[in-house]
Amino acid sequence: FNCINSIDALIQSNDKYQATVYLNKFAKLIRNILDSSKQNLVSLSKDLETLKLYVEMEQFRNENKFTCEIKADDAILQDDYKVPPLIIQPFVENAILHGLRYRPDNNGKLSVLVTKKEDYLQYIIEDNGVGRNTMNNRAQKEKLSYGIDMTNDRVKLFNNEEKASVQITDLFDNDKPAGTKVEV
Repeated sequence: FNCINSIDALIQSNDKYQATVYLNKFAKLIRNILDSSKQNLVSLSKDLETLKLYVEMEQFRNENKFTCEIKADDAILQDDYKVPPLIIQPFVENAILHGLRYRPDNNGKLSVLVTKKEDYLQYIIEDNGVGRNTMNNRAQKEKLSYGIDMTNDRVKLFNNEEKASVQITDLFDNDKPAGTKVEV
């Protein structure tokens, strides 16, 4: 809905070119999500492509308040790794919606790194947003916890674990909140 409202605003301001670019990305994102929703597993490269589209939509919506780097070793991308669709998207969404968009400047940074550790893939999602400790709205904290709980359940199920292999670390700079790091 937020994306549609942004497209509408571009149309209303007669910025047809940006509206078309945004609409095309939105359509591709929806197509990828619909295709992925039919499958229990998707290729890692397809999942990262969908994540990149999602992030680009959020960057546009948030007026380029942050940059994003999504990296994975070429060897990992060329192999036939399969992952649950959008498995890390909720962590990326939380980084944007609860951290990066509240920065007082446009120097936000989001990074997603995928590496191979022994016989599994490791995702590291790191942002330099305002940090979880600055969220003083209880409803936001509960909503955030609910999304994390759902994703933890998906990770546990996929990895056949009793406790999800997800670690969330609050980052600090001189004792001030400086973002969040999530390892999955």
